[in-house]
Amino acid sequence: MATISGITGTQYLPGTEAFDLNKYQYATSTYGVERDLNPGLIVRPKTKEDIALTLKYAKEKGVAVAIKTGGHQYSGASSTSAPNIQLDLEDSFRGPNDRAIFRKDGKAYARTSVSWSLGEFNAWLTENKVFVPHGQFSADTFKLELKFPERRS
Repeated sequence: MATISGITGTQYLPGTEAFDLNKYQYATSTYGVERDLNPGLIVRPKTKEDIALTLKYAKEKGVAVAIKTGGHQYSGASSTSAPNIQLDLEDSFRGPNDRAIFRKDGKAYARTSVSWSLGEFNAWLTENKVFVPHGQFSADTFKLELKFPERRS
């Protein structure tokens, strides 16, 4: 499989050291032998336009896309096998507007993108003096908007 023209993010092809470093999946410890978790291409988009180009390319070529947000997915659903594409969003949504804390009616709310690890999210919460109960695997990323009551001192 070739790389996708016009992508401003990074693309990794099988057979390269960079591909091997970026194809890591949590599921490989359990399903690495049973399932082929080696996509035909890994795309780490920088922009929404990169995502759109990847999806358009996949549709034109008739290949599937597995979306990875940087967290883990036990059964390997965030990866795929060749000739399909893994779309890794770990670096895609890390701008200043990709997470926010706001208050309304005496409550505090947090909004975060899918690109932050749980460890990074925790550090950000600590900086902002708020708390959200959650799982403890620090490499996880969130896939939902979180809402929580304001922390009391």
